[in-house]
Amino acid sequence: MIRRLLTTLLALLLAVGGFAAPASGTDRTPARTGEGPVILLGFAGLTFEDVHPDRTPHLWRLVSEGAVGTMTPRSVRDTSCAADGWLGVASGRRAADEPRPTCRVLADPIGGWVPDWDVYLAQAAEDNYTPGVGALTQTAEDAGVAVRGIGPGAAVGTAAPDGRAEDWEPLAPAGERGAQVVDAAEDAGIVLVDLGSVYAPGNSVTDLDAAVGEVLTAVDAAGAEGRHTSLVAASLADGRTDESRMQFSAVYGGRDASGASAGEPGAELLTSPSTRQPGLVQVSDLTPTLLSLAGVQGGSNFAGAPMQFQDGPDGAGGKHQLMLDRQTAVLTQQSISAWMYAAWGGLLLVGLVLCTVMARRSGTARVATLLAGGGMLMASLPVSTYLVNLLPWERSTSPDVAMLGGVIGWAIVLTALAVAGPWRRLRGGSLAFVSAVTVAVLAADVLTGSRLQMSTMLGEPLLIASRFYGIGNSALALYCTALLVGLGLACSWLRSSTWRHRRWVTTTVVIAAVLASCGLLAAPGLGTKFGSVPTLVLGSAVFALAAAGIRLSWKRLLVFGGGAAALMLAVLFLDWLRPAEARTHFGRFFDSILTGEAGAVLMRKIGMNVDILTQSWMTLLLPLLIAVVLWAAISPARFRIPGLAEQYRRLPLLRPAVISLAVLLAVGTFINDSGVVVPAVGMLFLVPALASCAGSSEEMRRG
Repeated sequence: MIRRLLTTLLALLLAVGGFAAPASGTDRTPARTGEGPVILLGFAGLTFEDVHPDRTPHLWRLVSEGAVGTMTPRSVRDTSCAADGWLGVASGRRAADEPRPTCRVLADPIGGWVPDWDVYLAQAAEDNYTPGVGALTQTAEDAGVAVRGIGPGAAVGTAAPDGRAEDWEPLAPAGERGAQVVDAAEDAGIVLVDLGSVYAPGNSVTDLDAAVGEVLTAVDAAGAEGRHTSLVAASLADGRTDESRMQFSAVYGGRDASGASAGEPGAELLTSPSTRQPGLVQVSDLTPTLLSLAGVQGGSNFAGAPMQFQDGPDGAGGKHQLMLDRQTAVLTQQSISAWMYAAWGGLLLVGLVLCTVMARRSGTARVATLLAGGGMLMASLPVSTYLVNLLPWERSTSPDVAMLGGVIGWAIVLTALAVAGPWRRLRGGSLAFVSAVTVAVLAADVLTGSRLQMSTMLGEPLLIASRFYGIGNSALALYCTALLVGLGLACSWLRSSTWRHRRWVTTTVVIAAVLASCGLLAAPGLGTKFGSVPTLVLGSAVFALAAAGIRLSWKRLLVFGGGAAALMLAVLFLDWLRPAEARTHFGRFFDSILTGEAGAVLMRKIGMNVDILTQSWMTLLLPLLIAVVLWAAISPARFRIPGLAEQYRRLPLLRPAVISLAVLLAVGTFINDSGVVVPAVGMLFLVPALASCAGSSEEMRRG
C-alpha cells in the first residue's frame, strides 16, 4: 500500500512538474543556424531609462529591431561592478571581485595574463558560489569554437581557467571599432567586446551609443555580403557600488530553432528557463546563450540557461515601456520593503494593545466587532500584496502610493466578501473564506508562472535574484499558514457533523490537501521549492494525527520526516537525469552533491539565515517575540485572551492546526534560506486571523 502510494505520488510529480523538456509554446530557444558567429557587446551601468529614440538612436534601434529584456545584475553582493559581470560571463555563475569601496578599473592583460587573476580565484572560493572561472573558453574550445576578446573586460571573459588571455586585443579607437569587431568575428565563433562602463571617467551613455552604432553598421554591412552575425548587447553590471538597478539587454539578428530572427513578430522579448518571466534574464544566462548561438551543445552545468524569444508588445515603444514598468516595480518594492515589516508588525501590535485597553475599560462587547472586522481586514492584506500585481500600478505618477492603495483596496474587497457571503453563517466561515482565497491565489500564481510574486511587498525582489519562478519563501509561509488555518476550520465542521465515518473523511481531506500541496510546491517547473515538502509534511503531521485521533510520538514524527526526505531525494535525482541545460536548481543541487560542492551551497544558505537574523537588535528579538505569540495562540487561557478559548472548544481542530503551524514555521525557519522571515510572514496572517476569530465569539460579544 505504501509503495503504491509513493509510486503514485512520484508519477504525479513527474506529470505536473515537467521533468520532460519544456514544451515550446511561444518560447523558442536560439540556436545557431551555421550562418555566422556571435558577438557580445558588454558594458556596465546602462538601464532602459537611459535609452531614448533621440538621445541614443543606436541603442533604440536594438529595442526596435531586436528582442529585449531587463537583466538582473546581481552577482555576489548587493551591487555589482564590471569585473563581477565579466567574471560571470567567464564562468556562467555568480562570481565577483573582492569587496572594494569603488569599482575596480579593469586593465589590459600583461604578458598574456589577466591582472589580479589570483584575487578573482581566491574571492570565488571564499564566496561559496563555486564558479568555474574560465568555463566559457574551455567549453567552447573543447567543441572546436574559437573565442576572441576585445577590451580589458573581455580579457577576463575569455581567459582560460589559469588566467591566460592569449586570443585578445585592446579596443580600437572610435571610428575603427566596427571593423575591428567584424574582422575578429571572421576567425572566431564567439567574440566578446568590452565597451566600458557609463560611469567610467571620460565615458558616457552617448559614447556607448556611438560605439554600438559603429558595430551595428559593420554587422549590417557584413550581413549584406552574406555573413550573418548574431549580436548580443548587455549591461553586465551596475558599474557602481552605491546603487543597483535592472540593466539593459538585447539580442539582434539571433536566430532560433525555427529560423525566426530576434525582433520579428513573436520574438520581441527575451526570457530564459532560469527566469521563466517574459522580458527578464540574468547575467548567468549570457554564457549558455553565447555557446548555444555558436552551435555548442551541452557544456558545463551553468547556473543560467540559453535565452529564448517570446511574444511581446508590438513596436519599440511598447517593449520599452514594459521594461520601464519592471524597473519601477523593482525600485518601488525596494523602497517600501525598507520599512514595511516594521510598520506592519507595529500596526498589529498597536491595534491589539488598543483593543485590550478598550476592553478593560468598557468591556469586550464594544471591541468585539472592531476586532472581528479589523482582524479580517488585516488577514486579507498578505494575499492582497500579490493581487495588487493584477493592476497596472507601475504606470501611476506615484507608484508607491498606487501600490499601497491597491493592496488596501483588495483587502477591503476581500473583507467585504468574507463578511457578506453565505459562508458567514458558519462558525469561522468568514475566516475560512479568506484562508481559501489566500491558498487559491498563491496556487493559481504558481500554476501560471508566478507573475504575482515578482516585485511586490511580500514577493520576490528581482535585484536579489534569489527566485524568478515557483514559490518564494514568503509566499510559502503564507500558503502554509492559510492552509492549516483553513483546514483547522473545515475539519472542525466535518468533525461536528453527524456522519458515521466523519473521522476518516476528515483524515482523508487533510492527507489529500497536504499531498496536493506537496506536488504543487515541490514539483520542478511548478513550485520548485526544495524545502516545501519537509516543511509541510513535518509541520502538518501534528494536525494530521490529531484529525485521525492518533497520539503524536517521536517515532511517528520520524516516519513522516524520513518519508519526506526520501521523496525529495527522488525528486532531486529525477531532475538531475534531465539534460544539464534543462535542469532546475533541484538537479543542479543533486549534481553539487555528487561533485562535493553541496557543502558550499549549504554554508552559503546558513550564512544568509545568520545575516538576516543579525541585521539589527529588532531581528534578534524577533524569534523570541514570535515564540511568545505562538505560545499565547496555543494557550489563550493562560494569557487570558477572551473569546479564543471558546472558539477552540467549538472548533475542536483549530487549536491542533495552530500547534501544527508552530512546528511548521519552526521547521521552515531552519530549512529555508530566509530564516526568521518565514515565521514572521506567517504571523502577519495568523495574528489577525485569530484576533478576528476571537472577536466573533459569543463570549466577547456578551462582554
